[in-house]
Amino acid sequence: MSTEKIKSVTVLQSDEDFGGVPETLYGSSPGKRKKKKKKQARALKPFEKMVFSMAKRYDKASKEYRDRHEKSNRKKKNGWIKDFSKNYNKAANKLGTGGLGLGMPGIKLFE
Repeated sequence: MSTEKIKSVTVLQSDEDFGGVPETLYGSSPGKRKKKKKKQARALKPFEKMVFSMAKRYDKASKEYRDRHEKSNRKKKNGWIKDFSKNYNKAANKLGTGGLGLGMPGIKLFE
């Protein structure tokens, strides 16, 4: 037998075939816990927002590049290298500044 303590017991009850309303039989439901306060200096809040939004833009741009890379590869032989500059520039536009997101111009390999 396990020595772990049971935190809660929840049962889904429904008249229909799928879904139901959760009913906690024992313990507290996990949704009712108090949210922990963020430990951060107030002065750092704008910097955190800036860094986080930049990370989200980079994530969006890298996904865009990966999708275009795969599409180019499917369409033609060595397509990723043939379409690299076009794919790179389109993905860089997702950053909002073009290039590497640092105000630098895009890379031109072919053309």
